[in-house]
Amino acid sequence: MKTREIIERTCKDEGAEHRDKAAEIAAAIRKRSAVAELVSEEEILSLLRAAWHETGEDIAAILIQLIEENKDLYKLSGAGSQFFYSTIHMTETYATILLNKMDGPMRLIAETVRQNAHVYQRPVLLDIFTKPPFDLTHDQVLEYLKTMAATESYDDIKAASTSASGIYLYSTTHLETEYAVMLAEWLDVGQSDNP
Repeated sequence: MKTREIIERTCKDEGAEHRDKAAEIAAAIRKRSAVAELVSEEEILSLLRAAWHETGEDIAAILIQLIEENKDLYKLSGAGSQFFYSTIHMTETYATILLNKMDGPMRLIAETVRQNAHVYQRPVLLDIFTKPPFDLTHDQVLEYLKTMAATESYDDIKAASTSASGIYLYSTTHLETEYAVMLAEWLDVGQSDNP
């Protein structure tokens, strides 16, 4: 059922007002994405309930249709909820970083390393986590890595040091150790020595 049909069924006299509210919610998601923020499903459902005084499946259907009708709006799952963003202002990778950040620094580090190892087949320079949007200090990253080494759910995250003292992180789930070490050396030393 389309959003318009649900709105007309639940409140015939206020159909235009409800369509306007759906457009406002889409605009709110875009506005929050423009300032590097995700919007939680709870926030959206709260707005929809307030606008239509409805609960249950009708609200969930309206939310699904809102996403389907606005091709730039996407949903991510994590941090105990669904979150939404607009691709007009944010990439999926950036949105995923923001989502992982909500789950804490260890998950942020681990998921970023895993994604790079899996998708791009490369290790990640430790110092990337000291820059935005990660915003951790070098010492914090080292402390989290110590904790992660002793935590079973993060036992795939390993570090490789290069001859230039660079520290690269990789996931043994997606990269073999010897290959990750060779890539780290190439990224840190080999590329600059072989222009």
